[in-house]
Formats: sequence, structure tokens, C-alpha cells
Amino acid sequence: MRLVHNQLRKYAHQVKLTPAWREIHTVFDIGEIRGNQLYLPPEQQRILAELAHQAWGIDPLEPLPTGNRVQAAATAIDEKIAPTRPDENHVLVKGRLPAPLPVLSAQLSLRVPLSSLDLAQIRQVLIIENLDSFDDWQEFSLPPEIAQSLVLYRGHNGLAKGLRTLLVNLPQACRITVFPDWDLAGLQIAHTLPRADALLVPRLSKKLLEKGHRGHFIRQHRAARYLDTAKLDGWNKIWLDMKEKQISIKQQHMLALASELQLIWR
Repeated sequence: MRLVHNQLRKYAHQVKLTPAWREIHTVFDIGEIRGNQLYLPPEQQRILAELAHQAWGIDPLEPLPTGNRVQAAATAIDEKIAPTRPDENHVLVKGRLPAPLPVLSAQLSLRVPLSSLDLAQIRQVLIIENLDSFDDWQEFSLPPEIAQSLVLYRGHNGLAKGLRTLLVNLPQACRITVFPDWDLAGLQIAHTLPRADALLVPRLSKKLLEKGHRGHFIRQHRAARYLDTAKLDGWNKIWLDMKEKQISIKQQHMLALASELQLIWR
């Protein structure tokens, strides 16, 4: 919908025929394809505006809905046009939760709105890349200094955005540790977070190295290009080790082999 809104507001008579515009052309039977362009003369634009209004319940020439899906549903037929995703202002947490949130057993987690967290009480957080490793965090061989952390799932889409919002608003004194897979993508994830003080990595035993996946390492060539020019500071040794070993080691293997984990400060 945003594509149609922007195009009609610009009043341009042609647009590049991307997959999204090809779908719009097919659904509304509108415009004329010429090479890699979709032509929309004034009359076709008027028809497109009418058809879009009927399909979506809102005038595409007017400002688009803001807020969450409930707010968008007050006017639109498709509530998913709302810019705010359901998880966007939430995080998935476990471990040591700040009051007044409840004390949880190690196996339980909560999806909570950011507004429910008293940030001033949070002294230490641990961010975990994979959901099943987040679920099993209490089974890992963790350094004692992070045992009382607020544990956060990194997440995807809305949850990932909620995590990033939380990180930029935490007190500067709060210590942030990231626990990803031991591979290029995991190191890039840690480095690109708004804040991160330490990396949690395994001690590389012979058995753990034998579980490393070379194919996954090769597929992470984009992360390698990023890390080649990144300022890694104290994490540079990890990057050099990864380039030397040329494997990807997953969190699940670390747990299965009871690998000892250690902190590497940035």
C-alpha cells in the first residue's frame, strides 16, 4: 500500500516494474507494461486510487495510518498496513527480572512490553542469539559473573527492534553481554548491536572444533567482508581465530558438549 500511496502522491506516470509493482498490476489489472516500466497515465492513476480505496478501506491519497494494528483497524480493512509490528515494543526475557516483574523459574520466560521494565534496576543483561539456546540458557556452563543477568532473546523483526530500543535506553552502567553462535554471522550480530560490552564464547576444545561446519562458514562471506573493515578492538582475536579455523560452531553444540564459556571484553 505504501508503494501505491507514494506513487499517487508523486503523480508520476511511470514506475520501475519491481516484483511488488508487478503484483499490483496483476491484482488491480492496471497500467501498461513496457519493458521494465509500468506506465500509469492520469486516468489509470485515478482508477488505481479508486480500486485501492475499495480494497484497503482508506484513501491512498490521504496520509497512511500510524500506530499499531488496532489503531489501523479503526479505518483500514487490512490492519497489517500499520507501521508498528505487534512485537516491536516488546522483548522476550527470563533470568533475573527487575521488580515488580515476578521471579521466574529458570525454565520460564515472559514476553513483556518495554514500558513494564524499570530500566534503572537493570545492572546486567545477556543477549542470546538462538531461541532454543535462550530456552536452555540455565544449562550452559556460564561464567559466575553473568549468572544473575536479565536474559534477552535477540529475536527477529519486531522483537529485534524492541531489543535495540531497550539497549539504547539502558543505563550506561549496565553491562551488556552477547552470546551468539561462534561464527562470522554471530560476531557481526554482536558488533552491530547498539551496545555490547562483552562477547560470550566457548573454549575451543578438540571435540567442539570437530563439530564445526565449514559450509556454513563459507556461506557467511558477507559477514566476512563486514568484519574485515570493522573496528573490533578486544574482539579482533576472535575474528582472527574464526578466519584461521574457517568453521561455524553453533550454540547447540556448545551445550551438547558442555563447553565452558568465557567472556571476551570489547
